[in-house]
Amino acid sequence: MKPTFTILSYLYLHTSGAGNTGYATIYTSKRAYVLNLLAATANSIQFQGSETLIRVVLSMKCAATGGVELSRQSTSQFANAGLGTPDVLGRVDIEAVTTSGLAQQNYVLEFN
Repeated sequence: MKPTFTILSYLYLHTSGAGNTGYATIYTSKRAYVLNLLAATANSIQFQGSETLIRVVLSMKCAATGGVELSRQSTSQFANAGLGTPDVLGRVDIEAVTTSGLAQQNYVLEFN
């Protein structure tokens, strides 16, 4: 099921982990949004019209193990270890650069 958003609603991308930074490209039924992601914060976009989420592409790097959470809520649900609220649309785990030696990691979240 593809998540839908009403006019002026938000999509939040919460990041965790030291130095967890990167970019998100958010594809909706109407356009693409590009967003810089800052470490350990709630990054957000506000939709100016109604939108249907199709795909999110993340290009990330992290100095310590962390993650990215897509949510309708401004408060992260990372602390809910097993199960976030229904507002959480997806999560990815990011391995530390110092462990893997990888400069960056790319993820695609598809909403069918």
